Amino acid sequence: MTKHPTAVIYDPVIMTKDDHISIGEGSRIDGFVKLEGGIAMRIGRFVHVASLAHLGVGGGTTIIGDYAAVASGGKIISGSNQIDSPSMSAVAPADLQSIKASVTTLEPYACVLTNAVVLPGVTLHEGAVLAAGSVATRDLPPWEIWAGVPARKIADRKRP
Repeated sequence: MTKHPTAVIYDPVIMTKDDHISIGEGSRIDGFVKLEGGIAMRIGRFVHVASLAHLGVGGGTTIIGDYAAVASGGKIISGSNQIDSPSMSAVAPADLQSIKASVTTLEPYACVLTNAVVLPGVTLHEGAVLAAGSVATRDLPPWEIWAGVPARKIADRKRP
């Protein structure tokens, strides 16, 4: 366990471009998490990221609001290789790749449940929940619960 000045980070956690990552007070990052700093990653206050989650996949910008959560195996993708380039391999020479970086956001109180995936450029608005195993292909409105592939609204979430 590493005592961060404002958060608790359990080993092992992989952080790439860690100088691009900020983690707010009271947050907890469990072991076996990967945080890719990319262009930027801002994790708010009192955020929980559970084991086996992978945030910032693709190297864009990832923003996680206060009191949000990412359950075990959740993935937040902020960029990706485009299919119009000869290679989609991240280790191919740059002139063979076409990478699109996006801003992917979880607003305060939003939650990505077990093994759910948030695609690049998508926002889970305040209090939105992406159900286990689901894929968010577009923005989720505030205080709604979405499920499926692609995710669709299944219920409203009670506002506090």
